[in-house]
Amino acid sequence: MDSRNYDVNTRKWNFLLEDYPKLMEVLQSLVSVEVEPLPQAVIQTFAAQLQRSPSRTDIPDADLSAVDSKIVTSLMPFQREDDMGLGKTIQAICIAAYYQKEWPLLVVTPSSVRFTWAEAFHRWLPSLSPDSTNVIVTGKDNLTGSLINIISFDLLSKMDKQLKSTFQVVIVDESHFLKNIKTARCRAAMPLLKAAKRVILLSGTPAMSRPVELYTQIAAVQPSFFPQFHSFGLRYCDAKKMPWGWDYSGSSNLTELKILLEESIMIRRLKSDVLSQLPAKQRKMVVVAPEGINAKTKAVLEAEAKRMAKGYKSKQQEKEALLVFFSRTAEAKIRSVIEYILELLESGNNKFLVFAHHKIMLDAVVAELEKKHVEYIRIDGSTPSVERQSLCQKFQFSEKQVVAVLSLTAANMGLTLSAADLVVFAELFWNPGILIQAEDRAHRIGQTSSVNVHYLVARGTADDYLWPMIQEKIKVLGEAGLSETNFSETAESTNYCPKPDPKQQTIYDLFQRTFSESRDDADDALLLEAADAGCEFDSDSVLQDKEAKTCSVSPKKKRRIEEFFKV
Repeated sequence: MDSRNYDVNTRKWNFLLEDYPKLMEVLQSLVSVEVEPLPQAVIQTFAAQLQRSPSRTDIPDADLSAVDSKIVTSLMPFQREDDMGLGKTIQAICIAAYYQKEWPLLVVTPSSVRFTWAEAFHRWLPSLSPDSTNVIVTGKDNLTGSLINIISFDLLSKMDKQLKSTFQVVIVDESHFLKNIKTARCRAAMPLLKAAKRVILLSGTPAMSRPVELYTQIAAVQPSFFPQFHSFGLRYCDAKKMPWGWDYSGSSNLTELKILLEESIMIRRLKSDVLSQLPAKQRKMVVVAPEGINAKTKAVLEAEAKRMAKGYKSKQQEKEALLVFFSRTAEAKIRSVIEYILELLESGNNKFLVFAHHKIMLDAVVAELEKKHVEYIRIDGSTPSVERQSLCQKFQFSEKQVVAVLSLTAANMGLTLSAADLVVFAELFWNPGILIQAEDRAHRIGQTSSVNVHYLVARGTADDYLWPMIQEKIKVLGEAGLSETNFSETAESTNYCPKPDPKQQTIYDLFQRTFSESRDDADDALLLEAADAGCEFDSDSVLQDKEAKTCSVSPKKKRRIEEFFKV
């Protein structure tokens, strides 16, 4: 073979693919040699690559003139260059829009980000009509109700009767949720994906631990590659026949598998490859599912909003009402926040920070992590100063510590937690400076990656007023040259929380007036320390514990808080 080459390091012979047929013919003629042929998918994929020029300049650029200009102009250079378009949300939307004539579109996603996807479509494709997006909330909803239909994995598995509808274009977010063919979600999704003409799978971790987890995703995108799972298992999972059946938990021929995927169906972008094109922080506003708020809590929030819309006789009453509304919001979001955190863990995310400020939220997150046997650190107002540094060190250098659960006012400064490149805000806060300081616990010297920041917001809660207020404050600071942060790029407030009636405007003005007064961060810290201690105010503005009618805040701080409410 003219192309033969011996590698002294691997002690293997290498041949050009064009010599493969001749090589197999010669080897199979040798009586003493047993040879396993390459999978047909590998031969076809690499044969096709041989016909392309090395620079791949023969592939024409996609004509994006028919796609909304807003999303096209927002693509980063590396997103434009991906000839198969497989990136994350903005790229998936752009590719789907390119094939808009083949819609209706189906988006299958984790429950916690269904409404975030809806917001993203309306943000990046402004030409869409407001009723073009259908978010499936219950199993009774119509799966093909609109041009864009968004459903969770679990609801998809419960809607068997409607699954006969065929979608030509399908996006699957966090596609590794389909790694196990035995699960109901996978059995429900696979027929849809195999029948679709265009399938886009998104995942930062397509396989969590072994090659076997890739098979269903490969079959969804390219069913002809390995029609039978067993042939894939033999080639790449080091399949072994055991007394109880076949074991596919191993791995084999991984270099070949990597090249096969990258040359045919997968675009893999590492942050390190595109770091120069990424902003230092990438913020995302996540609209958590409203059904996570139970009926009782929703009724309480609505009642609080109605009372505030009527106005108050004194500033003291205004402040008390807003803090109660703020506290009820924390209670309302607990279920959705926990669901989001669990999905992050299931997605195989590396270390991340979770910020909250109400004790009830911090306790709920910690309780769920313990239930799932996830190791964490917690720093709040009760954590002694001498322990904080050791907890940070543990998080920074121990692989076991996955999550840092942090109080917004107790841990927003002075701590280095750069081992994480994801920051999740379970709750909002009226002072954007505190939010930015909290973000910077991960975005510090020693951070080698772009930091992702996720703000979880819920409709029908105080978030409706806090989020646009945060954006407005940041905008004012920016115009004065005091801040480079731009929250308005995260999500357009007009999409998220329009204020269509005077009542909502009244409450918004109430938040602005109360929490825009001249105060220092110490006042904010005091207020939230009272909330962390489980305290609220009685009719005489005296701090009380909800249960024991006492308060764990020190007498000195108690007096300062009461004085603040009387100003």
